Amino acid sequence: MHLVNVTRWIHIISGISWFGEVLTLNVVLVPALQRLAKRERILLMKNAFPRVFRLASVLSATTVLSGILMNYLMTNGWKNLTVFPVRWWVNIVVGGTLGLLLTLFHFFMETRLEPIVTDPDAADSADVDRSLHRLKVIPRTGMAILLIIVLMMMIAPRGI
Repeated sequence: MHLVNVTRWIHIISGISWFGEVLTLNVVLVPALQRLAKRERILLMKNAFPRVFRLASVLSATTVLSGILMNYLMTNGWKNLTVFPVRWWVNIVVGGTLGLLLTLFHFFMETRLEPIVTDPDAADSADVDRSLHRLKVIPRTGMAILLIIVLMMMIAPRGI
């Protein structure tokens, strides 16, 4: 089996897992948080969300790095860029850039916006309320961007 095939599978599995994690966050965890009493909400956020953010970190970084490696391998070290049609490149470059920007946002901005993730024991009730409000907006936006990326990556090899 060629390294590009192994890299492709790592990229696909980590990318779809990242999307699934964000989907679960939006469809299961955030609605459950809204229904809980304040004390249970704090407990769930302090126990679950640092793990959810770590998982998102691993999956997003794996997806982006394997995507870069796969592109490098498929183009023979970026020496043979004309192998693929322009439509393929547009989808790959736009989708890859969106994925990279989303990953960078996750690593550098999202943890600043969510104090409960960086220091769950120091978070108070007001932090939890602010985090819950942000959890209604940020993951939904991330999910929409990830859906666009997944669609672009599915379209790229088919040349649509």
